[in-house]
Amino acid sequence: MIRKKIFLWLLIAIFPLPSYSKIPFNTFEEINSVHKLIGYHYKSVLIPRLFINKLPVEIKSIHGGKRTRFFIKTVLPLILLENEKIENERETVLKIASKDRWNEKERDLIYKTAYKYRIIPKTTDISKISKDEIEKIRYFLDHRIRPVPVPIALGMAALESGWGSSRFALEANNLFGHTTQDISKGLKPNNWKGKERHIKKFDNLSDSIATYLLNLNRNKTYRKFRNLRREYPTNYTMLSTGFVKYSRIEYEYVERLQLIIAKFGLDRYFDAKFDSSEKIKFVEKINQPYIN
Repeated sequence: MIRKKIFLWLLIAIFPLPSYSKIPFNTFEEINSVHKLIGYHYKSVLIPRLFINKLPVEIKSIHGGKRTRFFIKTVLPLILLENEKIENERETVLKIASKDRWNEKERDLIYKTAYKYRIIPKTTDISKISKDEIEKIRYFLDHRIRPVPVPIALGMAALESGWGSSRFALEANNLFGHTTQDISKGLKPNNWKGKERHIKKFDNLSDSIATYLLNLNRNKTYRKFRNLRREYPTNYTMLSTGFVKYSRIEYEYVERLQLIIAKFGLDRYFDAKFDSSEKIKFVEKINQPYIN
């Protein structure tokens, strides 16, 4: 084990890699060793920019707190990363949206973003809309392009994937049970028959998380959640009530989400952010690695 840790350290130190590149760690033991090398504890709120593309298959045979801690440490940085992308998008788009006039390039960006977040229909001609319609677009861009509180995202990922042990998490990189009508791009659940929707396959975990965040930010089903997010940004008990329609079990699902956040102390991650301290300088040296 000691020799393996030394090898991992040397591999990281000797071979600088480009941004978001893959490094050859794909087992539970290897990923866990990297976490130990940088002193990354599951209760940390300063998070290293260390990302994985997929969960190791061994997670299915690991039980109890060991699995829980590993899941938190591997999925948490991915949630922060996708939230960071939303924050960057928000800053760019709102800065342009606030202008009195938009040039052609700016109109195109506003149109694409407003359509992406289901604020306007696809047929909308931005150059011909009224001032009231422009104000409506500005309001909803501000309302919808927002990060999802980390405890909520992490709790739902744990709940939906069995802390990463589900078949869909391991075979489809699908942490939230998203479905697809294109059966060629999905996995068939064992208890489904005929041409029912399949569980969607994702190339990596980040894509699954990005789809989940976008769904919460634009789907009318989660309008209550978005309103609560503005009013109670750090109150998971209130925020979770916005997911009554997320599952067929409705209010029982809300109770389960509240329980999992409370039991495992996930509310501490309201304060989670990427670490920039000296102890992770070697992580910065390899420019935000992806573990595949």
